[in-house]
Amino acid sequence: MLPALTTASNALQVQSQRAAEIASAIATMGATPTASAPKNVGGAASTSPVRIGALPIDDPTEAFVSLKEVELAYKLNAAVIKTADEMLGTLLDMLDPADER
Repeated sequence: MLPALTTASNALQVQSQRAAEIASAIATMGATPTASAPKNVGGAASTSPVRIGALPIDDPTEAFVSLKEVELAYKLNAAVIKTADEMLGTLLDMLDPADER
């Protein structure tokens, strides 16, 4: 049960970082690149932001779909934490049934 809690809490942290990066990408969409920004010559560099483990976000639709993915991941990891908590509570109740809540 404890590895499930650790995994779910780590996943929540990763999704939090991902949400921040997507929000930053949405905020900078349509902004004009600065003179010091790399130019997209031959596909070598791009000014569009990059998500963790994904391709660059090129349009608002893709960004909002990514935010929906983050929301779903939060819900699923929260469900894992809730289930592990309930299982741990049940186990503790079995070990000490005299202590009724």
